[in-house]
Amino acid sequence: MLFSIIIPIYNAKEYMHRCLGSVLPQKSCEAEIILVDDGSTDGSSELCDEYAKHDDRIRVIHKPNGGLVSARNTGIKAARGDYILYIDDDDWVAPNWLETIHSCITSAPEKPDLVIFGSMRVHSDRKRVHLITAEAGFYDRARLEKEIFPRLVSDPDLYIEDAVFLPASWNRAFKRELLEEHHCFDEGIRLGEDTAYVFECVMNSNAVVICKDVLYFYNKLNEGSITSKYDTVRIRKRLRLFQYIESRKWTKDPLIVPQMNDFYASRIIYDITGTYLSSSTPAKTARHLKKELKETQILKYAHVSQLPLRPALVILMLKLGLCRFVLWAIKRFYK
Repeated sequence: MLFSIIIPIYNAKEYMHRCLGSVLPQKSCEAEIILVDDGSTDGSSELCDEYAKHDDRIRVIHKPNGGLVSARNTGIKAARGDYILYIDDDDWVAPNWLETIHSCITSAPEKPDLVIFGSMRVHSDRKRVHLITAEAGFYDRARLEKEIFPRLVSDPDLYIEDAVFLPASWNRAFKRELLEEHHCFDEGIRLGEDTAYVFECVMNSNAVVICKDVLYFYNKLNEGSITSKYDTVRIRKRLRLFQYIESRKWTKDPLIVPQMNDFYASRIIYDITGTYLSSSTPAKTARHLKKELKETQILKYAHVSQLPLRPALVILMLKLGLCRFVLWAIKRFYK
């Protein structure tokens, strides 16, 4: 069994040693490592080539900068493995990462389309294991439809932005044929790239293995999140993601339709919260936000009558144009 490990690289010279240092010692499984240099300008390109000189498992693809989706898709086209795994260039994996995934695949009653495993968010002052609310084990199609699909996007027993497991690309191994058919085809998406296709991959799987072992470490030590800078086009980026997701067949499944409203609302609220956290001029930001919401019409994706009380109130106030009040409320009550 061959694994294709795709690592998009963009100006990550200071993190590559840790990332690749966690991957290269995993010799118990056959693997190819595809470094997709997405137009780096900080010396990462040369470092990729240097690594490839010393390890014949590494292939380097240099391309003009096109964004994360473009880099990942370039890796998919080059992959030869039975399964594809992603690593972000500043993250790292556990020493038994491939070995555990290999065991999950070979011990399953049938070859799974996906192996979903545990991951941890690592901050400078704390660590947090990403929640997987489903039981570990093998899921055939019937079990997926019964236990996973009804809470795939939004779990009614949790807060609306929570689902059965984190919808990330890097906490799972994809059968190559599945990813070739259901990857993200819009390379212009710049926000929520993972949610553009990981839910779709689950919905089109006939067999999935869930493993709760923490195998992936998501780096938040170099915090570059929405809290750092107000993104003036964030709403437009989110709209492009929504438009893409809405165009996909899986969102019309009766089990998924009611969950999508929660998903859209939670993402909008997340963006508004980030607007507060990153803004130094709340009044000016509120005016800009009101203009963006009106021009993009993104609020049409969230139906107030179908939401729990708290998010329903936030969305309703935004629809009424009360952006400044919403930002004040977030500042007052944000935890």
